[in-house]
Amino acid sequence: MAQPNTPQMRPFNGDKIPQELKDQKRWAPWKAKWNEKRGKYDKIPCSPSGHGISTARPEKWVSYEDALQAYEGNKQHFAGIGYLMTGPHGIVGTDLDGCVKDNKIEPWAQEIVDTLATYTELSPSGTGLRMFSHGEIDVDWTNHEVGIEVYAGHEPRFLTVTGARLKVSVPDVTAAPDAIATISARYAPDRQAKATVVSLTMPDFLDELTLPDLASLELPYKVVDFLSEGKVDGDRSRMVHTSGIALYTAGLTDAQVFSILAANTFSLEVALDHRRQDHDRALMYLWVEHCQKAKPKAAARVATADDFDDVSQLAGLVDTKPETKPMRFAFQQAAHYLMRKPIAWAIKRVLPLAEMGVIYGESGAGKSFFALDLVMSIATGQPWRGHKVKQGNVAYICAEGAGGFAIRVRAYAEHHGLLLGELPLHILGDAPNFLEKADIKDLVAALRSLGKIDIVVVDTLAQVTAGANENSGEDMGRALSHCKAIHKAIGAMVLLVAHAGKDASRGIRGWSGIKGALDVEICVDRADDARSATITKMKDGEGEGAMFPFKLDSVTVDTDEDGEPITSCVLKDGPAPVKAAKGPKEPMWQNLVLKTAIELTDLPGEVTTAQLVDAAVAQIPKDEAAKKDRRRERVLKAVTDLSASGRISIADGKVVVL
Repeated sequence: MAQPNTPQMRPFNGDKIPQELKDQKRWAPWKAKWNEKRGKYDKIPCSPSGHGISTARPEKWVSYEDALQAYEGNKQHFAGIGYLMTGPHGIVGTDLDGCVKDNKIEPWAQEIVDTLATYTELSPSGTGLRMFSHGEIDVDWTNHEVGIEVYAGHEPRFLTVTGARLKVSVPDVTAAPDAIATISARYAPDRQAKATVVSLTMPDFLDELTLPDLASLELPYKVVDFLSEGKVDGDRSRMVHTSGIALYTAGLTDAQVFSILAANTFSLEVALDHRRQDHDRALMYLWVEHCQKAKPKAAARVATADDFDDVSQLAGLVDTKPETKPMRFAFQQAAHYLMRKPIAWAIKRVLPLAEMGVIYGESGAGKSFFALDLVMSIATGQPWRGHKVKQGNVAYICAEGAGGFAIRVRAYAEHHGLLLGELPLHILGDAPNFLEKADIKDLVAALRSLGKIDIVVVDTLAQVTAGANENSGEDMGRALSHCKAIHKAIGAMVLLVAHAGKDASRGIRGWSGIKGALDVEICVDRADDARSATITKMKDGEGEGAMFPFKLDSVTVDTDEDGEPITSCVLKDGPAPVKAAKGPKEPMWQNLVLKTAIELTDLPGEVTTAQLVDAAVAQIPKDEAAKKDRRRERVLKAVTDLSASGRISIADGKVVVL
């Protein structure tokens, strides 16, 4: 069955969902993934940010309100929200599959609905029913011949919820222990021989981009052939098990082995075939049968002929000599430690060829001009302000103001007499979403197609994390992990261009954990026409604190259809800002007042001079050591100077930013 162009799934409406279920912190949005063999969608629970979560990790579950907000805010990504049954908690979920035909409930299903007499709704496909009731059962069970599944939390399970309550359904979750027992006695399969205890501690999925490349691991060639191309000489499940042993033998962790097998098309296909195309059970099958049971064999370096189709494969996996697993933390003698390869520089003592860095500043400070000036020197290999430069290939993601950026590049090239066709500079005038793994995978593929890339500039961070909570460690941490994944995938340094926070001296806007992830941080500041870039963090300390004053000179690159000049700016050396003995420089007072005026006038209503002065003074810490508080005096002077220079207007006591 081919995947339809438009998913035929019932839209979610939570108005009729019982409040008792809504009060549980057992919710998650879900996305639909078409399963060709089942001819239906797999329902994959996700975090609100869109990352897949484990049904066995309660700390990843969210409230009904958070799941609903995520779904309503991104209906293109999420198909609905659902309830996590994992862990007994007095609620039993009953699923009846394929029992609604031609808008009528099959008699056998109607009998179960009448027996349970509890909240009942249509499934997303509209062909099944789902019920929630109070009660307990000893073990979750499924009868595939009839089409009944009953869950009480003994196995990881995610149930999608539509809110499409049947007209004949009661509105609440009711107690039905006797009714559940009656249904179990009639439909549950014989469990006399079943005594296996299944662990529910599946690890979280790791981002595919952070997983090791199979080519970098020492794996038997048949394992590589299977995981890469699906080649199997004999039993497929045995090959999955052999792969699990080989991955553990290569020194990978539980989470890495599980994530590789779960993300691999061929091993997941085997798991789905073994578990009737049930995605949740397929993952548990991989975890229990091919991770938990494979790990001890790898740890003992023991494999049996049962693990292979050909006993000769043993020679490729098992060494008769004992092998010691490399220690995670390996100390080195001092002399050997000092022989490490020194840090590599793109621009010596300014920009290292490291993992990730940032250039940040307030709007209008000139951070994008500064970033372009830096990387153009790398593309040309020309010295930058007396610092040696290693020529390299640059990829520039212009996610903000692509049209203006094109003019900046032309201005730089014409000012420096460069032929753009000869420069190793590649520009993307688009904004990939750095929160979405799919976008990152496509971006990495595009970067790899360019050949070797040394620097990837992302301008700006805000534009590639649209919709993210800038102060959220989960959202911004995910974006940063994707930056690191890009570095790991192609070896290039990722250089972010970002906005400063309210206090530029405290770094980039948003989550406080960003600075700790950086190898280098450069702050671009402006005081009237005087600008400077200061290295505020260098991981090894070399070059930290260096300041590079500059100014922006206008350059005409063309004329428009009306004959008016089209201009942009290029960087030139400028005078160092003059530092006052105490307190901010006068231009800095003006910048603060102007910024405050812009923020106030963006709000509805008029702004008086008194309101502007009070708001600006409130942002300046009082100098307790000073004999006299001169904050208001300086703010008033800044207001006067801004008015005289034509940057603001004061008329009838009202403030207007020009």
